[in-house]
Amino acid sequence: MLNPNTVFRKTPEGVAEITARTLPLRAELRRLMILVDGRSSISKLATFVRLPEIDSLILELQSMGLIDSTDGTAISQHATGAETGLEPTIEQFLAARGAAVRAVNDILGPSAETLALKLEKCQNARDLRTAVTEVKQSLARMLGESTGNRFLEAVRSAAKI
Repeated sequence: MLNPNTVFRKTPEGVAEITARTLPLRAELRRLMILVDGRSSISKLATFVRLPEIDSLILELQSMGLIDSTDGTAISQHATGAETGLEPTIEQFLAARGAAVRAVNDILGPSAETLALKLEKCQNARDLRTAVTEVKQSLARMLGESTGNRFLEAVRSAAKI
């Protein structure tokens, strides 16, 4: 569980997303993005979304690079699969990218080619976070939320070397 007193702000990418609407954000993610203002704590933001979902929504927006905590630290090692406040090591990045490709192939078989290529093209952690989020959303739409979450867990587990 996230610290309910943590405050988040939009990153420059988040501000651009609010105005340009280029990402296919689900309604609850877009609503939360609009509410993130750099002053409101998670506990205050939770009153506007389903309480059990606040942690996963915050993590998803942060993994996409759209929000960050006001003190500049990552949420937690447990939540992100990386050391708090640090970019992943090259080994973590490669493990996560490989796990993402394997997981999407395991789930979709031959139909995974387009999504797997999107993941393989990622050259840095930020691109991979965005691609993993997009693949998770695609899997959730196609096969249900539990499949999307299973994919995300496989990637996070691989990054914890």
